[in-house]
Parts: sequence; C-alpha cells; structure tokens
Amino acid sequence: MISKIKYEYLLFLIAVFWVLIFSFTLQLVPHFNYLGDDVTYLEAAKMLYHNGQVSPTRPLLIAAIFGFPYLFGGYTAMVLQWSFLINFSVWFSSIILFFKIVEAIINRKNAFTWSLLFIFCIGNLAYAFQFLPETIFSFLLLLAVFFITKYYKSQKVDYVVLSLSVLFFCALIKPVALGIGILLFFFYIKKVKYILFSKFSIVLAFSWVLIFFQILSLKKNFGDYTISYIGAVTYYNYVGAKADCYRKDIEFIPGENQRAKTLEGLSSHQIKILANEDFKEQFRNNKLNLLKAYVFCLYSNASKGNYIVSECKNKSKTSYFESCRFLFKAISKVQNNLFTVLGLSFSLITFKNYKTSNAVQLFCSLSVLYIIFVSGISCFQCDRFHIAFYPMVLVLLLQKINLPKPFFAQPQI
Repeated sequence: MISKIKYEYLLFLIAVFWVLIFSFTLQLVPHFNYLGDDVTYLEAAKMLYHNGQVSPTRPLLIAAIFGFPYLFGGYTAMVLQWSFLINFSVWFSSIILFFKIVEAIINRKNAFTWSLLFIFCIGNLAYAFQFLPETIFSFLLLLAVFFITKYYKSQKVDYVVLSLSVLFFCALIKPVALGIGILLFFFYIKKVKYILFSKFSIVLAFSWVLIFFQILSLKKNFGDYTISYIGAVTYYNYVGAKADCYRKDIEFIPGENQRAKTLEGLSSHQIKILANEDFKEQFRNNKLNLLKAYVFCLYSNASKGNYIVSECKNKSKTSYFESCRFLFKAISKVQNNLFTVLGLSFSLITFKNYKTSNAVQLFCSLSVLYIIFVSGISCFQCDRFHIAFYPMVLVLLLQKINLPKPFFAQPQI
C-alpha cells in the first residue's frame, strides 16, 4: 500500500544510485586537493591532536571531527578516509532531515517528490568528495531549521534552545554561523527566561563554552580575541585585493598579485592588524572601488557552476565524459543562479511582510541573506558558499506554494 511505503528508505536508495552514477560518469572519487583549502583543514586537525593547539584559521570542532583518528594514533590516510565517511553520512542524513522538514508542511508523498529536488542539487553532493566542511555545515544549518520547525509545531521552547545550540556549534565548523546564531538569539530575546531555564540549556551553555575556549585559545597563542583569523586573510586576499587592483588599474589574480605576497612571513596577529588598517584606508580613500569589488565578489559566487565538477578529468578516456561533465556543470550553474535569485527574492519579501511571516520563513530568510552578505568577502568560490542555503530556499518556495493554516499559526508561551 502507498501509505505504508517507507519513503525514507526509498530516498536513501535513490541517493545511493545517484552517488554511483555521479561518481562513475565523472570518474570522481573522494580526494584530497593539495592546492586548495583541504590543506588548511588537515593542518588544523594535526595542530589539535599532535600539538594540542587550535588553528588560527580553522575552528576547533571541524578539526576535532576530521582529525578524530589521530586520537587513536591513526595515520593521515585514515583521517582522509574518515572525513569522507563523515561527509557522505551527513549528506545522506541531510536528505532524510530535509524530508522530515517538508513532511511537516505537506503530506509524505509530496514531501518525497520535493526531496528529490534536494537530492539532485549537484553542488551539495560534489563537496562530499573533498576534504572540506561544506557538507557538515549544510547539514547543521538544516538541523537548525528542523528544530525551529519542531518549535512551531509543538510550541516548546526547548526546540529553540536546540536550534541555537546547533548554530553555535556550527560556528566552530565555519565561523559564519556565529552571526546567524546571535541574530536568532536576539529574535527570541523576549523568551530568554525560558531559553536559559530549558532542560537543554546545558547544551547551549556547552556550545558557548567551546566558543569561548576557541576565542581564548587564539588570544593566548596568537594575540587577538577572535573566533578565527580567516576573515582577515580572506578580506585582504580577495575583496580588499580586488578593490586595490581597481584603484591601480591592474589585473586581479588571487594569490599572485604583489599584495598577496606581503602576507608571507607575517603572524596571524600582524595579518589581522594589516587587514584592519587596509580596510580603514580603503573605506576612507577607495570607497567606490571597494564597493565595486564587493559586488564583483557577490556576482562571481552567484554566477558560476561547481568547480569540483569542472576539475574532473577523463582519465579512463570514456566517450560520454565530456557530455556528462558539461551537463552537470551547466545544471550546477543554473542551480546556483536560480537558488540565489529565489533566495534573495523570497527573503526580501519575507522581511517586507515581517508581521505576517512565520519564524521558519524568517529564519531561512535570515540565513540566506546573511550567507550571501558574508560571501562577498571572497570571490571565485563558485557555488561553495551558496549550497548551504539551497534546502532553505526550497522550504521557502514550498511555503509560498503551499502554506497550511494550523501548522504555522504563531504559538504562545
């Protein structure tokens, strides 16, 4: 009987077949990119487990997760295998979690169909093949949405506490989540008494303890109270460098311009000072070019397809490889363009109609806008930043199409 179909199992099987097809046609296997950010995440894991120190650029929790085999004397090869297992596990889990969120809005049969749209998001799957935290980050953001959805269905503040906890833990995966968590906390500031005395408040407190530990560790070892130095490095090498190239009328080549070479040999503290001073100087004297650079970065991140697909090589010399790579790259580009435009549109409409929007819409819209806003600090990242909000845009789209009355009624405590 249709009513007895285990849609979760069926989604899992479809996802498995999709991974096999995706991997086979592109000759793509889990791999470590020695020229990319993978190196910095591996170094962070080694620093944590071998030296007992927190990396200045990659937060504590992602280093702890990826480097876990080091705790038992594992080799780097084991760490890489472990990380890919984690990435694929959370990708599969994200699909089921998305189904559970959508199931609360529409019936299970339609939720199954809607979940297929998420399964076939190229970028979300592609990043599971690399030693990067994007898949874990996306899963945790989706988990925060799940708990907000549960709150509006059960009217229990415990779920708000869990959502906040997930976001603050997520800040130790990628620091961008810290801003989302703080904004969500202020959104529920009137319920602070219930939040602090929730049975899950200890989970929230533990996430804060880890964040303070991260900040204090960086202050002790590198000189500044910050959750990460990655923002300073990224600003100086990307949006700041692009603005400087506009001013000097020279070509911008990330990592190759003379400006980038000035960071060589500097400590993290010195880089932060340099980046802050550079921003102040450019904001005073190069404001228009700084704005142009920021807009350029936003555009470059929203207009490109998945770079992991682009970098696939036809090692087996198959006749269908080029066609499949072109197709998947084109689809990923369309998805990035479409989800960005829809995300911006729905989010702005949501905040325009703030008083009639429910908290799930507000949280998804807040996350979409914040991620896009922060992504402007870097460029040429293709869909790397944006895949995190793909499922949120699908949730927003679904609510525009089908907004049930009882479920999203504003709860009272």
